[in-house]
Amino acid sequence: MTTSVTINSVTKRFGDTTAVNNVNFEIAKGEFFTLLGSSGCGKTTLLRMIAGFMRQTSGNISFGDRIIDDVPPHQRNTGMVFQNYAIFPHLTVFDNIAYGLRARRRSAADIEKEVRRMLDLVRLGHLAHRRPRELSGGQQQRVVLARAMVIQPDVLLMDEPLSNLDTEMRVHLRSEIRSLQRQIGITTIYVTHDQEEALLMSDRIAVMSGGQIEQIDTPHRTYSEPQTLFVAGFIGENNLLPASIIATDADGTTLIELPGGGRIKGTGFGNRQAGSSCTVSIRPQDIDISPIDGSLVDAFQGTLFDLQFLGGALKLIFDIGAERLLTVSLQGRRGMEMPIIGGRYLLNVSRQAVRIFEQGAQS
Repeated sequence: MTTSVTINSVTKRFGDTTAVNNVNFEIAKGEFFTLLGSSGCGKTTLLRMIAGFMRQTSGNISFGDRIIDDVPPHQRNTGMVFQNYAIFPHLTVFDNIAYGLRARRRSAADIEKEVRRMLDLVRLGHLAHRRPRELSGGQQQRVVLARAMVIQPDVLLMDEPLSNLDTEMRVHLRSEIRSLQRQIGITTIYVTHDQEEALLMSDRIAVMSGGQIEQIDTPHRTYSEPQTLFVAGFIGENNLLPASIIATDADGTTLIELPGGGRIKGTGFGNRQAGSSCTVSIRPQDIDISPIDGSLVDAFQGTLFDLQFLGGALKLIFDIGAERLLTVSLQGRRGMEMPIIGGRYLLNVSRQAVRIFEQGAQS
């Protein structure tokens, strides 16, 4: 039976270095929860503490209503899928998957039934008697996944499980892992540095930086409504521009002046003093272009510096008078009129798509 997971004020220090700093979150039963961040952010350290391979310096970890801080790894009933597979080369596919059940002294009939069920789920029934050396990388990864799930763990822990595979196989197994997880309904904690992987697979994502949680949210909200400048810059392509505050309305809408003198409105976090500096975040696909004689409401001007035709998309690079060039992404359509390099255009963006952050607040 799957269970919920609670991380309560967990900190891990190695000497003077704090790898995980006062982290708090809850994971619901059956949720696919991803820890996302670059190397050294603390995500794998946190996963290892949940698994019991490492003891936290302070704080508590609970499975359901049970604090498991003093429970050894083999008694936490977790399934582990590692980056390096840890597959047994001398055992067949069947025996690899059966290993955990035999260690738990399950009956031969139960083992046969459960292993066959998992073989069907991962579509490896026809390869049950092969050795790992006779399998592709993707097939080996499915064996490891089946071995972790067949014991019916309370929580499935996955540490960069697809990083050693080629791009095509990674893309295929993302969908396969997510489909299996939904069928079985197992609570899953997944560690990755791959943003696309996290966005595609997760129910929620915890973005980590410097041992801390920057934001926990659904993939869509993490991308479209970043709560910190770090998340805005880390997740997907973004335009991060220096700007200054002109005024803030009672509803929290803020008038901003961009480099080059253009003025737009955006959403911020509370009132800011007029004249103060800020950083503005605008996703490339949230900007439209129009002739220069268009309306100046929620728009500013720019000169087209470069154009990159990518088939289904058009990437436009604009000079708006800032130190950084601005990127606009448009959907490619049959018969569309191509903008002219060197031409001056109006850049339109809705105020809901403009996020405002304190200048220099990026981790």
